[in-house]
Amino acid sequence: MKKNLIRVFVFVCALVMLLPVVANAAIPYSTYTYSIDGLVLDSPDAYVPSGSGAYNFTAMGLDKDLNSPSDIEADGKGNVFITDKGNNRIVCLNEFYELKGYISTFVNSDGVDDSLKTPASTFVVDEGDFRGIYVCDKGNKRIVIFDQDTLEYKRTIEQPRSELVDSYDPISCVVDKYGRIYVAPEMTKNGILVMTYEGEFINFIGAPKVAVKGLDAIIALIAPAAVSQGTTPTTYTNLELDSTTGEFVYGTIIFSQEYEKNQLEGLTTKTSDYSPVRLLNANGTDIMKRNGFFAPAGEVAVELNAKVTAANETAPTGVSNIRDISSGPDGVWSIIDNKRSKIYTYDSDGNLLYIFGDKGSQFGNIIKACAITYQGSNIIVLDETNRSFTVYRRTEYAELLSGAIKLQNERRYDDAAQEWNKVLARNNNFDTAYVAMGKALYREGKFEQAIEYFQNAFDIENYATAFKEVRSNFMEKWFLLFVAGIIVIIVALGKLFGAMGKVNKKATVKAGPRTYLEEICYGMHLIFHPFDGYWDLKHEKRGSMRASFTFLGLTILAFYYQSIGQGYYYNPQQISGTIFSQILSVAIPFFLFIISNWCFTTLFDGEGSLKDIFIAASYGLYPLPLFIVVSTILTNVLVGTESQIPTLIITIAAIWMAFLVIIGMQVTHDYSMGKNILTIIATIVGMVFIMFIALLFTSLISKMVSLVTTITSELSYR
Repeated sequence: MKKNLIRVFVFVCALVMLLPVVANAAIPYSTYTYSIDGLVLDSPDAYVPSGSGAYNFTAMGLDKDLNSPSDIEADGKGNVFITDKGNNRIVCLNEFYELKGYISTFVNSDGVDDSLKTPASTFVVDEGDFRGIYVCDKGNKRIVIFDQDTLEYKRTIEQPRSELVDSYDPISCVVDKYGRIYVAPEMTKNGILVMTYEGEFINFIGAPKVAVKGLDAIIALIAPAAVSQGTTPTTYTNLELDSTTGEFVYGTIIFSQEYEKNQLEGLTTKTSDYSPVRLLNANGTDIMKRNGFFAPAGEVAVELNAKVTAANETAPTGVSNIRDISSGPDGVWSIIDNKRSKIYTYDSDGNLLYIFGDKGSQFGNIIKACAITYQGSNIIVLDETNRSFTVYRRTEYAELLSGAIKLQNERRYDDAAQEWNKVLARNNNFDTAYVAMGKALYREGKFEQAIEYFQNAFDIENYATAFKEVRSNFMEKWFLLFVAGIIVIIVALGKLFGAMGKVNKKATVKAGPRTYLEEICYGMHLIFHPFDGYWDLKHEKRGSMRASFTFLGLTILAFYYQSIGQGYYYNPQQISGTIFSQILSVAIPFFLFIISNWCFTTLFDGEGSLKDIFIAASYGLYPLPLFIVVSTILTNVLVGTESQIPTLIITIAAIWMAFLVIIGMQVTHDYSMGKNILTIIATIVGMVFIMFIALLFTSLISKMVSLVTTITSELSYR
């Protein structure tokens, strides 16, 4: 009875002692806030608005104001075509934004007067057999083609004759260099409709992914049609032809709110399942490169909960709504987030180049962006609310970027490197420039310098490639010395293990207390002979508290070395913990295990004392420091697919340690294996319980302190 009371008293004391520790370190490892290095959230004047302001119907000489404008397109000559949906017409302007004419009424191929009805968008083919202005005449469920120069009617493409085409309300279309027409119908679950220039159905491509959850997943197995209608995300909002190849198609999607978290996860995972922007080939495969810091999807500093600004206005929250996309020169492309009215521009590898624009009525801002197009190097953004458009021209910074990208695409890497250096001189936090410079140096064989640039951009893949070259050069130069060093280490370890074996052998027949060296060396015998080792550890007094604290201290130091000594490939942000954080992360769970196990042995008739449990658990840590140190050293020489080796070593050490601790508890308490496993499970539950009670008391004490502080403050004011 006395023994049980003592154990309960120790359990409560441990709980009380743990309270201040939990209050300051509820999480065993430190939590760090990552800065978005290299991501240009506000680029240094990449584009600025041209002229004295936005172009409205008065400036353009229109007979009446735009009404619900929905799209804007520019051709190779700089002519601009505005889809004036509310007025059932296409407004045609020249390169100086002066009125050329309207596309509204026409005589169709049957010789009958005809007109557009709520047109949704336009697409222009500049040259070749398919040259013309393609108008998505949504209200009449057709695509109408007009001559690019005369604006006269050419032909109509009606809905293809196919049972698979369930909807033909075209909201966007493009034509590739082979004459294939890609159409985004307003309401369909099949994706993008593909047909020939003559209007014959080919297939559907790029259907958005649908996640079926819960009960719907079971229903879907029985009746798929009953689920699909309610779980289909919004279809493509706009299509754009890749201007570089003339055969790939960009598509933008605004997913419903239920997929917002999936889209947010895709920013870092860079998967295409819920990406709002895709680049599709003729087979419908998404071939977009997503090599940037985040996937190209607009805003990355996303807040899912609404915030109120200083002006008491609700700030835009959630992932971006990508309304439109435009392909520019040299593989550069831009998207607009009509939630924030910002323009995001990327290169062909998916690297973010710059962001500009904002929501508002000030000069250069847009109230609600609904469409975007490239007019040469200029960018034109259509404002749905203001019923106007704003032209943005490149600044010197954007010109440098464009020149560097062009030279790189032309494989003139030396010249491109000079331009990237100029970019870095104006923006030394630009990832893409660092990567480009690193690649240029890599091609010149300057691998060590290339590594520095890749490190600045946190580009671990290219870093690994350059590092392998440096390592290969080192091995070629110092191979014999390296082999000699390995041999010396192996021989030294053999001698060390042999010496430890001799010490253990002498200590076996020695009478009286053991020396500190004998207690330390005994751990080597125990980890290879756990059953006999733990029996002698308890009954022959082969271990001690001082050796146990040594093993615990070595484990803490090993974890600390791991936190500060990992190679760049494994820790690009170079985040390291403090020695205090490592002490907490090791000591807290270790002592929780010991106390919880000791207290539960009261119920399970364990024979081990608190000291026995501590010594047994400490000796179980024996292989951990050595394996952690070896693994950490290897992180400085292994990269790429080789990075699994250090992880494997740590995994082996953890399994070995767990095995030793389990055997140690079994021998210490003289349990059967089944009873020992049950005790270990109860011990883990006890650890969780202690932590829960500690957090509960910490919260209670915090509230009491807050109450007393509030009362004291109120009394002082009164």
